[in-house]
Amino acid sequence: MSCKIGRLAAWAAVSALAILASAPGAYAEPLDLKIGALLESTGPLSELGPPAEKAINLSAKVANQAAKDAGAAITVSIVSADSQGDPQAALSATRTLVDKGASCIMGPSTTPESISVLNGITMQRKITLWPLASSTRLRTVKDDGTIYRPVPADDLQSKALVKAIENHVGKGKAVAIIFRNEPYGDALSKSFTQDWQAEGGTISTTISFDPQQESFDSEAGQAVAGNPDAYVVIDYPETYAKLGAALVRTGKFDAKKVFVADALSFAKVPDNIPPEALEGAYGVAGGSPTGTDAFKAFNKLWDEAGGVANASYTANSFDAAILCFLSAVEAGSTEPGAIRDKIRSVTKDGAPQFTIETLADAVKTAASGKPIDYVGVSGAFRFKDNGDPSSSLYDVFQYQGGKQVKIEQVDVK
Repeated sequence: MSCKIGRLAAWAAVSALAILASAPGAYAEPLDLKIGALLESTGPLSELGPPAEKAINLSAKVANQAAKDAGAAITVSIVSADSQGDPQAALSATRTLVDKGASCIMGPSTTPESISVLNGITMQRKITLWPLASSTRLRTVKDDGTIYRPVPADDLQSKALVKAIENHVGKGKAVAIIFRNEPYGDALSKSFTQDWQAEGGTISTTISFDPQQESFDSEAGQAVAGNPDAYVVIDYPETYAKLGAALVRTGKFDAKKVFVADALSFAKVPDNIPPEALEGAYGVAGGSPTGTDAFKAFNKLWDEAGGVANASYTANSFDAAILCFLSAVEAGSTEPGAIRDKIRSVTKDGAPQFTIETLADAVKTAASGKPIDYVGVSGAFRFKDNGDPSSSLYDVFQYQGGKQVKIEQVDVK
């Protein structure tokens, strides 16, 4: 009799394990999730690299602690490479990350890089790509459901610029637009022109420039001619070091009339940009809901980690990596396609909500195969069919004493 009972107990244990292993989101073997960080460590957007890298590394630390607290057999590590702000270099760097086993790719920060990486490797392998590139051009590419942007597109940024100028200069004013002639600058300048004129404003002049040119004196002279009420500058830090110096040399330039787009958003003005080119200038960048417990928890984590100062879009990079992690947990797999197919299930409207403060509980629920709604530091994610977020909160900041000071938030949904 005892042998029969023993056999029944053993059979029951095996059956229970089989049921658990076959349940959605369950996994018998420990998972080793590698997240690829495609960073702008060098090149025209090198100011953005260190904060993004810190944010993604923090996400791994938080994810690993949550998995440990939840008793989940999954570990997260980060593999990094430099995209250099160049499409070909970005593609090569992504291949390196994939060769190292990356299941998701965080970055890059420009549209040409993103398209190169998408067409060259990530779409073919069903790897989700989380670019900080904001150009509306990304909406026109075929991506097979692999692009998820953690930042809003530039047609929303355009509206944020309109509100910022109206709030700090006034409605119906004359604005000069100066932009770098590539997808980011071209699309945003067109969107702003349309939105500003729709609100009764005028465009005094629109000036495009080749980022590779050596001198910007001609463009600077055209911009200040007619003494516009405000300037909208759409540029990268490396180029604005030269353009800003040229504007200052005109002797007619007032930085307090400048409104910059998000690529010129940084915690501290870089040393190579003349202080007179940005002191008092305003700008906009995607923001996070302030006052939430998640926002406070993230800022505490950031400060405790030390190193580089917090900057725009760090919360977005952090959240993107957490979404990759939670999708792998729910899929019970680090296979890129399985992760891709769970992104919307971990951001499901109406499902139980979790934040970074309750991430262990989110892991437990996701591991059972049930949908969850991760509400990130940067807010809730409601991805459209094209992978763009519908969030629309923007910070309006001003450079004071060489540092960025947030002065208000605008909602442009």
